[in-house]
Amino acid sequence: MRIAFPSDSENYDPHQPPQTVSRTVARQIADTLVDQDPESGEIVGWLAESWEANEDNSSFTFHLRDGVTFSDGTALTAESIRKNFDRIIDLGPLSYIGASHLRGYTGTEVPDELTAVVSFDGPNAQFLQAATTQTLSILADSTLALTPEEVARGGKAVVGSGAYLFEEYVPGKTITLTRREDYDWASAAYDHQGPATYGTLEISFIPDATTLAGAVSSGQVDYAFSLDVSTLPSIDTDRLHLSNRATRGISTPLIPFVYREIFTDEAVRRAINPATDRAEIAERIYQGHVEPATGLLTAATPGSADLSELLAHDPDEARSILEEGGWTEGDDGVRVNGDGERLSIEIQYVSGNTLYEQLFQLLQTQWAKVGIEFVLSPVTEAESSEHGLYDAPYDLSTWSQGRADPDVLRVVYSSFYENQSFFFGNPIEEIDDALLALQSTTDPEERAAASEHAQRLLLEGGYSFPLVDNISLTAASTSIAAIRLDAENKPVFADTVPA
Repeated sequence: MRIAFPSDSENYDPHQPPQTVSRTVARQIADTLVDQDPESGEIVGWLAESWEANEDNSSFTFHLRDGVTFSDGTALTAESIRKNFDRIIDLGPLSYIGASHLRGYTGTEVPDELTAVVSFDGPNAQFLQAATTQTLSILADSTLALTPEEVARGGKAVVGSGAYLFEEYVPGKTITLTRREDYDWASAAYDHQGPATYGTLEISFIPDATTLAGAVSSGQVDYAFSLDVSTLPSIDTDRLHLSNRATRGISTPLIPFVYREIFTDEAVRRAINPATDRAEIAERIYQGHVEPATGLLTAATPGSADLSELLAHDPDEARSILEEGGWTEGDDGVRVNGDGERLSIEIQYVSGNTLYEQLFQLLQTQWAKVGIEFVLSPVTEAESSEHGLYDAPYDLSTWSQGRADPDVLRVVYSSFYENQSFFFGNPIEEIDDALLALQSTTDPEERAAASEHAQRLLLEGGYSFPLVDNISLTAASTSIAAIRLDAENKPVFADTVPA
């Protein structure tokens, strides 16, 4: 099967980066303890055939399948689980997603070869779902013995127990994965069991959205993941299967840097959401293929809450908030405060990203109607990497993290995790406390209530500006009957059905 991705993440250690491409490749080469059924959300067996948690969800006992091997021939044992989780902790900031999943980890005990007891210093209700994600993939000892830099380079350095093995990686160009003929322990969520149908996966990187759509339309590739909505008119749905699936995780937002002077002003933060017309964004920028955000989590995410009343477009309300905050209309329509400072907000983005450019231009028009100047600063790719989340010379940014669990809020909107949490170094204690409550119970209703409470605090304080619930767009040749997407919308090529 010939596959095309829009970008090369340049790091293929499953424990390190959170990028979509890395996690998609990891899904093919490395298995996880458990899996999540993408339809029901149920946690099902994979490397572990059964498991149980203690009363307060601080300890989880996994009973592993017998006979599982890594692609180098070594056996999967409970010691493999211990070494992998210990490594993720040791990676520190290099594995910030993994560290968030293992928050409070105290170690893994190994009563026997096929039993692993994973323990935490307190309740960790999100851990079982976290154990389904690629960041907690289980790798062979030969990979764990390498340096993080060596594993990141991919290729044969990355050894897992998955249905495919990592054959070759040419940075910026291609990845080749080959089938394991002895694979016989597929996830219980898969329809197809045993070795994968396709012997080789040839992955190429096509960064231009129009070229990517053209490649799958012309038959140059069999499967494109994922497409830009702007290219949909060029897709011939008579010749291709087009999949449009709502994402699970964080709604596409703009998030203010609270350390920037303009956003230390609560009135400015609180005025942004009512100044924003999400319906117009969904219709004009995304051509009606997405839904306006109704909360910080997409509507498809377990634990989401409909908080539309906090995201209603109400320019008069935005003006009232700013007036009460001391921002009066200036001569050119841009508001000023008592010191004569303009209400000016700047964003940087990589030049050439047409969708973002159009989105920001529309927001610029919407916000100008209430007296907010939105300054757009396109930069080069190199310039965009000069600053991180905590030292930016501009005022806000965007970040969307996929996960089929409300705990994804804790990673993005807490102050806990360097390189990932927007408020790291600038804690908002009330919000941190609310997000930690998600870990204390597995009861669905209690978790949903905790999720809604945290989202309300964030929206009422103006700490996030969710825009739309994005979608995963894929196109496949009609020679392929179906490609399963996992619970986080990553393709699972071992569960592919030919036509």
